[in-house]
Amino acid sequence: MLNDGKNPPKPRDKAAEARNEEREKRYRAFQDGLRAIWSEMKRVTWPSREEWVSATLVTIGLVLVVAVWTTAIGQLAIWIFKTGQ
Repeated sequence: MLNDGKNPPKPRDKAAEARNEEREKRYRAFQDGLRAIWSEMKRVTWPSREEWVSATLVTIGLVLVVAVWTTAIGQLAIWIFKTGQ
């Protein structure tokens, strides 16, 4: 008998049926997770463009400060612990 696409073929044994049920559970869990993410994304208060730009500039500034500080401490350590040169 040909499968007309309306009724899926019947599993041949209980193991195949269990695998299909597990696959369906994972698919439903995945769908539920996506729905939860979408619902949560609707509730988020997104920053305005000005807030976003301001936060980005603060982040870049702090990264530069940490880079300069780390370089200065490294150079100081090299100068203090310089051996025989």
